[in-house]
Parts: sequence; structure tokens; C-alpha cells
Amino acid sequence: MTPRPLLRRTAALAALLAACATVAWANPFAARDRRVVDLVAAGSARSEAEHGYAGHDDTTGNIDGRAYRQARGWMRYAVTTFDDTEVTIACTFLGSASGEFDLIVEDSVIATKHVDVTTGTPTIVELLVPFAVTKGKTSIAVMLRAHRGPTPRLHELRTIQDHNEVPLPSGVSR
Repeated sequence: MTPRPLLRRTAALAALLAACATVAWANPFAARDRRVVDLVAAGSARSEAEHGYAGHDDTTGNIDGRAYRQARGWMRYAVTTFDDTEVTIACTFLGSASGEFDLIVEDSVIATKHVDVTTGTPTIVELLVPFAVTKGKTSIAVMLRAHRGPTPRLHELRTIQDHNEVPLPSGVSR
């Protein structure tokens, strides 16, 4: 095969892939559309009130002007979710305080996690919740329960999910 036909085929394939990229539903190679659905600012009275905060044997504090909450017992929040996709819980921890905790969602222990926060930079831990636990729910209870000492210092708790809404072709309505 001479270089010109190969070059033409490569150009044609590139054009096809570019055309598919302009229509999300037609492109099987499109990146997932992950979005933050809800965010709790731990240690913020307003954010915690909006998210139905409850806890036992816990404290709040600040590191470099950023609020956190830490528990020797447990802390629980009600967070918003989409009802039709898997949920990822993302926790941002601050300071140089390590710890171990159970992540409990809707009364199901999802994971026991040990987190080493050894530097002044925040540490983000993402944990996938099985779809069976959250299917059909638009709000879920998320608890961090301390294990052998206090939890790490929680700064933010986020729910992250795929956004599956696909635009309809023009002239079509739901």
C-alpha cells in the first residue's frame, strides 16, 4: 500500500471520529459525564444544617482557615443523589491527622478505610457505593463511624455521579 491511500484512510477515520464527537449519544468513546451532585462543607453550621447533620463524640476546628469535623464516635449527613446511577462518595480530609473509619450508606457498611494524611495538603478519598444501596433514591444517609481512634479531619463530603441525560433530537419532546 502506498502512503497516499493510507494517509487518505487515516484522514477519513479522523473525520469520522471528529463527527461522532460532536454528537454525544453517537460517540461510544465519549468520556463519562461525572458531576458533583451535592457537597457538604463539614464544620460549617449552615451547610451541616442544610444536610441534616447528626453526630456523637465529635469536634470541629479550623486548619489554615478551612473548617473540618472529626469524630471519635460518628457523623452523619443526608445528601442528594440522582436515582438512576451509581454514587461515589468523595471525602476531603485536612491536616496531618490520620485515622480509620467505616463508611456507612443507608445502614449498609460500604467500606472500612484507613487514611494517612501526612502532609498539609488535603487528601481526597473516593468510595463507590453499590447501586443496589442507592437505586431509586434522591437522598441518602451517609455516616462516617470512627474505628480505633478518631476519624481523619473531614473538610468536604461530595456525592459524584454520572449524568446520563441525553439531549433529544430537535423537534422531539419528552
